[in-house]
Amino acid sequence: MIAFELNAEKNMCVVQKKEPAASDNNIIIKVICASICGTDFRTFTKGSDKIDVPKTLGHEVVGTVVHVGESAKGEIKEGDRVTVAPAVGCGECWTCKLGHTNMCNSLTTIGYQYEGAFAEYMEIPRQAVEMGNIIKIPDDVSDMAAVLSEPAACALNAQTYLKIKEEDTVVIYGSGYIGCVHAELARLAGAKKIIMVEIAKPRAEIAQKMIPDIIMIDPSEQNTVEEIMRLTDGRGADVVITALSVPSVHTEAQVIAAKMGRISLFGGIAGESKGFLDSNLIHYNELSVHGVHATTPRLMKQILDYVQQKKLDLEKYVSRVYALSDIEKGFIAIRDENVMKVVVKPVL
Repeated sequence: MIAFELNAEKNMCVVQKKEPAASDNNIIIKVICASICGTDFRTFTKGSDKIDVPKTLGHEVVGTVVHVGESAKGEIKEGDRVTVAPAVGCGECWTCKLGHTNMCNSLTTIGYQYEGAFAEYMEIPRQAVEMGNIIKIPDDVSDMAAVLSEPAACALNAQTYLKIKEEDTVVIYGSGYIGCVHAELARLAGAKKIIMVEIAKPRAEIAQKMIPDIIMIDPSEQNTVEEIMRLTDGRGADVVITALSVPSVHTEAQVIAAKMGRISLFGGIAGESKGFLDSNLIHYNELSVHGVHATTPRLMKQILDYVQQKKLDLEKYVSRVYALSDIEKGFIAIRDENVMKVVVKPVL
């Protein structure tokens, strides 16, 4: 079968490899589509030391179940259309037992330790089956919406800590897919005012078409801190979300936050990540600063419920669809054309 992998030399390339072998312990899906996430893009541009090479990449997936092993039998049946929560917990550590399987002490992940979704077929190992990471997609949820449910659930995970409520002003740094989903979820939670900070004009224009009522700030033309203070009558933002990987934004988030504000450092920082937080600002303004990593099957199901109830339209964020054999064109489109989300299909 065709697959897109990070090889032993840490180069990303389309290759021919064997289809996953059916066994009593696994489930195999025929991939319908998979989408390129920010982590995949960072691997494309900067490489990654976190992936066990060689490895098929990709972890945002929709597929049809074509094999269910004898010991993997349960709610999932052959012919089911499914998606997969890629972060697989052990089920035994204290975080897993609390339901935070994404925080597992022995976390393994599709596309990192397990073979990923940029392929014609994907194996789902028994551990993922036992942990409930395979999620059946409702019939009235499209493939294109379902394939974007996992990153949306990562945003939802972040917002479980932020407790967004009516009358809150929310500032989101970054207007990519994650930033836009954060805005949509904040609106669902009742936020009064949503402000987005974006320096790339093409991306900002796309976001404003997707979510017309957001307020956009361009830091190349406006002073972000001054503009946010003006828009909040000097109070600052109740909630700040850093949906990009820019270290200085972590610092600025504390400056624009209102007293008792809540901050989500959603976008991780590559390399050195020390020295960007001001302890006195956090202390004297009683700020709450939260991290977030991945998501859980429960939150993915909640996102699919939102889609099914027409509360979220994820399909509109699909900008391009490429054949798996042309996946590199998708990465280049993200880099050069500011496209929102790229989906690949083994067969167009």
